[in-house]
Amino acid sequence: MLPRCFVFGLLILAPSPDLLHFGRNIVLAPGHTFHNAGCVLCSADVEGHVTGSVRVFAGNVFLSGSVAGNVLVFGGNLTLTNNAAVGGRVFIFGGHLHQDVGAVNHTHTVLPPIIFLPLILVICATIGSLIGLTRRMARGPVAYPPLPRL
Repeated sequence: MLPRCFVFGLLILAPSPDLLHFGRNIVLAPGHTFHNAGCVLCSADVEGHVTGSVRVFAGNVFLSGSVAGNVLVFGGNLTLTNNAAVGGRVFIFGGHLHQDVGAVNHTHTVLPPIIFLPLILVICATIGSLIGLTRRMARGPVAYPPLPRL
């Protein structure tokens, strides 16, 4: 199931040709412009202007600049400051939205981290059953005592 999450994240980030990082944080300084920005296993600090979308998988986004498209955060948090502007939708899957008091309300969808609970339970059950099978196989066959003679 975990590889499916990574494939899903990579498919989401696939159309990001301008700026795509794996494991390195993205910092868009003020005055810089990019079309799309995306990262896997890292965070994004956007102070400049993004003409497309920002997509982050397993990381946080700090937005004090402007994004003309959508902002997608999968497995992380989004922080919007007073200067943040999002032209599209804000979608947070498995994280939280933090807004400053003066921040403009954007159309947003937030799915809380509890959504990962069934996945965690399935992983724990699978690991538990594998441990049980390994212990049973390590013991070997059970030798029963001989039956008493009558």
